[in-house]
Amino acid sequence: MPETLDCRAVAHRFFDWVVEAKAKLTTPPTLATVLFAPGHNAGSLQYRDLMLKDAARLGIEARKLEPKDEGELLSSIGALNDDPRVTGVMIFYPIGGQVADKDLMDLVSPHKDVEGLHSLNLGYLVKYKRYMDEERGIKCVVPATAKAVVKTLQHHGVPLERRFVTIVNHSMRVGKPLGLMLENLGATVVECFDKTRQSDMEDCIRRADVVVTAVPDVEFNIPTDWIRPGASVVDVSYQGNIDAVSLPAAVAHATMPGNRIGQVTRAMTFVNLIYCAQALARRG
Repeated sequence: MPETLDCRAVAHRFFDWVVEAKAKLTTPPTLATVLFAPGHNAGSLQYRDLMLKDAARLGIEARKLEPKDEGELLSSIGALNDDPRVTGVMIFYPIGGQVADKDLMDLVSPHKDVEGLHSLNLGYLVKYKRYMDEERGIKCVVPATAKAVVKTLQHHGVPLERRFVTIVNHSMRVGKPLGLMLENLGATVVECFDKTRQSDMEDCIRRADVVVTAVPDVEFNIPTDWIRPGASVVDVSYQGNIDAVSLPAAVAHATMPGNRIGQVTRAMTFVNLIYCAQALARRG
């Protein structure tokens, strides 16, 4: 069996960093979670509740908002942007409302965008800027799930420079920002999605040094014999896109059931919250 990518250990490392960094802040951070009541799914509800538990364990104040209609959702975002006591805002997508998710992402203040999905923050990623203001130490915020994948691979010493990476996802939250991050680190990246021919997807996966899959469909499955010897596999999906325990022993690394990337994503969201708090303090 491949070596396990120990997401739990990576998450603990960054949660510990959050506790240490929070203790140095003059004003404690506050996270506001926004779960759109009419459109939420079980996954979003579970994820929100895990975030609230993490916040309580870390000693971070967290607010729980559940707007009942789209008008209340929009007014809630505006109020949170204006509230000086709120450091970061997290919206649980997809919303499925009249305003497209990609437009809602731009309604959250880029200075409180703990998910790194505002066009301003994504623009910094495109330009591979690590700091909004390096002189004052104000770091850029990047999408948490994509950052979680990169940090997990780096933690386990998986080479990325000059490697071929196949990402099976093309979303704004995972595939697109992850592709940019890996390209910034010197990888050659191909993104496959629902419009990709299966033969092309199979060819790209079979060639890949690293495979990252994040398809939110219980019917989607990647055959284990598509993964080449020496490759590393990161399954971001909640239900599992690949039977990791059945991967050949020649595969180098893989995430495993019960030790998935989601906990690292949550840790990265709190890291982003600290960055937002530090930026607020340094701006004065």
